[in-house]
Amino acid sequence: MNAHIMALQTGVPERCFTQDEITEFYVGLLTQAGSRRQRAIRAAMPLAGVGSRYSAVAPDFFEGNKTTQERNDRYMLEAMPLGERVIRAGLEQADVSADSIDHFVVVSCTGFNVPGLDLLLAQRLGMSSRLNRTQVFGMGCYGAFPGIKRAIDSVRGRPGQTALVLTLELCTLHLQFDDSVESVVSTSLFADGAGMMLIGADDAAGAAVSPTLLDSETYCDFHTLDHMTFNVTDHGFRMYLSSYVPDVLAANVGAFIGRLLERHELTRDAVAFWAIHPGSKRIVEHIQKQLALSDEQVRPSLETLHEYGNMSSATVLFVLDRIIQSSAPQPGDYGVMMAFGPGLTMEALLVRW
Repeated sequence: MNAHIMALQTGVPERCFTQDEITEFYVGLLTQAGSRRQRAIRAAMPLAGVGSRYSAVAPDFFEGNKTTQERNDRYMLEAMPLGERVIRAGLEQADVSADSIDHFVVVSCTGFNVPGLDLLLAQRLGMSSRLNRTQVFGMGCYGAFPGIKRAIDSVRGRPGQTALVLTLELCTLHLQFDDSVESVVSTSLFADGAGMMLIGADDAAGAAVSPTLLDSETYCDFHTLDHMTFNVTDHGFRMYLSSYVPDVLAANVGAFIGRLLERHELTRDAVAFWAIHPGSKRIVEHIQKQLALSDEQVRPSLETLHEYGNMSSATVLFVLDRIIQSSAPQPGDYGVMMAFGPGLTMEALLVRW
């Protein structure tokens, strides 16, 4: 028995900033610190492909060094209402009550608490005390995939059961406004957002979204573990992204996708829709070239990056939602969801409408 998507919703904090506004704020802080890299930063920021981003905090949050505890406390304060809002919208879309959810999976790498978001949100939403819960922490941009696969395993073969996946990342809380290359890259890309996916073993009658989740594929290159890292420091999480990441992904993505499609006797041409996580504009362009995808097929990824930035694990749900809303997939159409992260790890899901 296959699992189906019964509902899909996304949400962002209220504060929105253009890339130009972030650039000028960044340059202002560096000027105060005596740095002379302002020209280089102004040149680098537009290359990310990001036009605007949403953040849980106003710029004055970064005036003065913030400790990891201060950043994490703010994460919990902001994550609760955002997560609740996105979940309620999805449950309303599917006409499902919170207390009927059987399995709840929360994915995040930008904040941590015990009891975690899963328990706190379950209490706030009035979920069942028999709820099965899973937290996926620290997996970065591909984290939605182990979360979704956990949900699929939970409902497959259990007619009538449902699993709720919440991906929620407040990446901007950990931005580092210094003049290191790593900080410039992360500050040019990362943003805040949340997505939810409601998964059931039976197709929900009348659901607005009902693709079938057919299969998945995973690949980890153990020779590139140091190419993408996210380390805890006394002043938040510090991200490192090697300039070789797009090349490493491009070198492996053809065979990776081939394994997933061959099991279903499909070719790339048979897949109409590609929900590619836009880790950066350059990554999407490299993947497009290697998979011979059209500009239209990567448009949802690049538009998501331009309007929202890289929201880590939540981003791929924004891309899939954009495909559903703007491209109107037809029954029988195939799609591939894909994301990349620390490892370097590649994750993909094959879906059919």
